[in-house]
Amino acid sequence: MRSLCACGVLLPTLWAASQAGELHVDSPRNGARIHSSFVVLSGAAAEGECARVSSGGSEIARVCADRAGTPAEGQGSQGFRFERILRLPPGLTSIEIKPEGHPADHSSRIEFTVDPPVAKAAPEVHWERMRPGDIVLSHSLHSEQTDLYNAVYTHAGIYFGPAPDGAALIAEAVTAADAEGLGEVRTVPIEQSLAFRLGTSVAILRPSTALRPVEERALVEFLGSVANRGLKYWSVAEDFSNMYSAWVLWDSRADRPRDPAAFERVVERLNASKLTTARFNCAGLIWRAYWTATQGRVDLATPNRAEIGGRLAGAFTPAFLARVQPYFISPDTLYRSGKLVEVQE
Repeated sequence: MRSLCACGVLLPTLWAASQAGELHVDSPRNGARIHSSFVVLSGAAAEGECARVSSGGSEIARVCADRAGTPAEGQGSQGFRFERILRLPPGLTSIEIKPEGHPADHSSRIEFTVDPPVAKAAPEVHWERMRPGDIVLSHSLHSEQTDLYNAVYTHAGIYFGPAPDGAALIAEAVTAADAEGLGEVRTVPIEQSLAFRLGTSVAILRPSTALRPVEERALVEFLGSVANRGLKYWSVAEDFSNMYSAWVLWDSRADRPRDPAAFERVVERLNASKLTTARFNCAGLIWRAYWTATQGRVDLATPNRAEIGGRLAGAFTPAFLARVQPYFISPDTLYRSGKLVEVQE
């Protein structure tokens, strides 16, 4: 999904690629203490170079440099990336990387400590299948969205890539009540994400149309520009109140605005809330990241096919909901867009 030069100082070369460059590992670093069980093995090599990864004498993964990217400093002409999430047990860990088609003495071993937070996931999820930019949709029973509009999914996050220590990170926007002191628009290890902690069902999806390499980089750059900057989740006073302001101007019997000009001014405020980068709701963060990175080519909210049931359906007329729905992006907006496919491998 993207080129990621993540983790500071490169390890020594693992093996030489025949007349095409060398393989470099960015993550994890030898001797690191990684605060997650989900560890990202990533780096760069010549196109098509593959390696088998083992731990404790058992093979746990196979990686290949098959995604175009920008070579890191010192990597010469290498322009292909490999990246794989490894799920590892706590404690001192070593992984051995054996290049395919090269002598056994070209293997390399990396040792580090896996020190995850105390957390328990409800559903079994294949987090290791994620690539940067993949979208994580989840449903949690405590969410008000279930009662408000019968949501299929109540939260959305996006896989960002490795932290400097090698932990796989989820970018997400959460309410202050769910932030647990880690920020409202943030990146966190998988175990600290809302989907992992509270999700009763979780789906991992990615766009059915592949992003171009430049778009992949722009997507992650956008997320990096807004996450962990102290930004806030949408506020009831500033954002959701606009919906009620619009409803006050709506004639429910005639099912149209009482004052069209005043109603359009409220719609303009709704659109400004949708487009702002000063605060986000969970799905809006993901929509804006893709919309910005692709310059509108990938718009996961148009048309907005989220179904409105529950209390909202009974409180407003269908015509009113249809008029304001384009400006409220929810996890179901992404899910029902028709532009995402569930990750299988």
